[in-house]
Amino acid sequence: MQSGVCLRVLLLAAFTVTITAQKPAPEVFTLTVPNGPILTRLNASVTLPCELSPLFNVEPLEVRWYRSENSNSPALLYKDHKIQEAPVDPRYRGRVSLTGGLERGNVSLTLERVTLEDRGEYVCHVSNERWYEKANVYLSMNVTGSAPVLSVASGGGGQVNVTCSSEGWSPQPKLTWRNKEGTEIKNEHVLFTSDSQGLLSVSSWLLCSPSDSDWLSCTVSLSEEEKRESRILPHKPGAWREAFIVTLVLSLLLLCALSTVVCILLKHRDQTKLEQSKSETKILFKVTENSQEEQPVKEGINLQDWRQVKGFKENITMDEKTAHSAIRVTQEGKTAQYIKEKETDRRHPHVLANQSFGSEQHYWEVKVRDETVGDCGQLSWYVGVAKDNAERTSTVRVTPLHGFWILSYEEGKGFHVNTDPPTSVPVIDLSVVGVFLDCDKQSLSFYNVDTESHIYTFWNVVTSYKFLPVFSPGQHDPHPITILN
Repeated sequence: MQSGVCLRVLLLAAFTVTITAQKPAPEVFTLTVPNGPILTRLNASVTLPCELSPLFNVEPLEVRWYRSENSNSPALLYKDHKIQEAPVDPRYRGRVSLTGGLERGNVSLTLERVTLEDRGEYVCHVSNERWYEKANVYLSMNVTGSAPVLSVASGGGGQVNVTCSSEGWSPQPKLTWRNKEGTEIKNEHVLFTSDSQGLLSVSSWLLCSPSDSDWLSCTVSLSEEEKRESRILPHKPGAWREAFIVTLVLSLLLLCALSTVVCILLKHRDQTKLEQSKSETKILFKVTENSQEEQPVKEGINLQDWRQVKGFKENITMDEKTAHSAIRVTQEGKTAQYIKEKETDRRHPHVLANQSFGSEQHYWEVKVRDETVGDCGQLSWYVGVAKDNAERTSTVRVTPLHGFWILSYEEGKGFHVNTDPPTSVPVIDLSVVGVFLDCDKQSLSFYNVDTESHIYTFWNVVTSYKFLPVFSPGQHDPHPITILN
C-alpha cells in the first residue's frame, strides 16, 4: 500500500511540473527578488534569486543579468534558447550560469569564485516581444580582516596611550575595548579609512592608567562568528625599557661566561678541524630573522647543505586553466611561453601551479634564461608564490600586501623582489632560480642554482590559506621559462 501511495505522489509531481512547463506565457508578469542584500564570502559560490510571477516556461524569453552601471555589457545574456557568448562582461566569463530551472520560471543567477569586484547591485531583466520587467538584487560580502595590532606609548600624567589598528574588512566592522573582567570600555576615538579595493581599515586609541587592569583587549568584528581579538599589558613604556636593559645585561654576561667555557674546551683542538666543523654546521638559510633585507652569500653553499635542500624538491606542474590568455603552457605543464595578448584579459600575465602548500618545506627550480640566447634574449619574467585566494586582476598590484612574493627581472632595470617599494638585488648572471618555501618558518628564499648562492629571503610569509607557485614568462617576450625536473 505504501508503494502505491509513493507512486501516486511521484505521478502528481511530474504532472504538476509538466503543466507548469506547458503553461503559456502571460501578457504581463512580475519578478520576485529578495528585499535585502545577498550575503557571501570571498572565493565562494552564491546565487542571486529571481523568479517570475506567475510561474511559466521562460525558455522562449530573453534573460539579461547586468550591473546597474553597465547595462550594455551584461554578466549573462540568455537569448534564442541559449546563453550568448557576446556581448558580455569578460570579468564574468566562465563564472556565471542559470541554474534555477527556466522551464519553472526561475531565472536565478549563480556566480562562482566571488571576488571583491563582484560586490554591488545587479539587475535581473526578463523580456519578450510584448512586455519586460526588471528587479534589483544587491550582493554584499563579508571579509574578515587582520588581527588587531596593539602598541603602547606614554600618554602623559602617569597614563599610557594604547593604540589598536586592523585592516582588510568589509563591511564596516565594530571595534570594542574590554578590560580583564570582560567589561566594555566606552571609547569614541575610532577612525575608518578605505583602500583602493574598498576594504576598510580601523584604528582607535585609549588613555588608561597602568594599574587599571592587568591587560586590555581590542576586538574587531563583523559578528560573533567573524571577529579578531588581541590583548596587551598596558605597562608604562619606561618599565619596558628598564626590563629590556636588565635582560640585555644579564644575557651579555651569560654569553661571555659561555664563550669563556667554549674557548677553554676548544683550546687544544686542531684549528683545521675547528674550521671544518664550523663549515659543516653552517645553516644554508642563515639570515637574520629580525630583518627582511637581503643576505647575499658570496661564497658557494656547502655541498652537504645543498643536497639537503634538494631533498625537499617537489614535482611542480603548471595549471593551464589558471594561465593568462597570452601564455601557452606546454611540455606537460613544465613550460610557459608568451604568445599573444588578448585585450579582454585583465589578469596578470602569469600561471599558477597545480600543487599548493600549507606546511613543511618545499623546493623547486625554474630555468629563466636559455644560455644559448644570451642576456639580451630574455626581456622579463618573474617567479615565486601566491596565496591561493590572491586577486589576479591587473588593477591589484603584485605585492606581499596582496598575496604575492616574487623575484623578477626586466631588461634595463635588472633583478628585483616585489617589496613596496621594490628592492633591487645584486645579481649579475642568472639562468636557473631555486625557490625554497619553508611554511613552518614562514619564509621564502631565492637561490642562484648555477653559483649555489643565496639571492634574497622574505620573512613573515603568512596566510590562513595555502601557497601556490607562480610563474610568468613576461610580456611581449617570446622566450619561455621552464620548471626543471
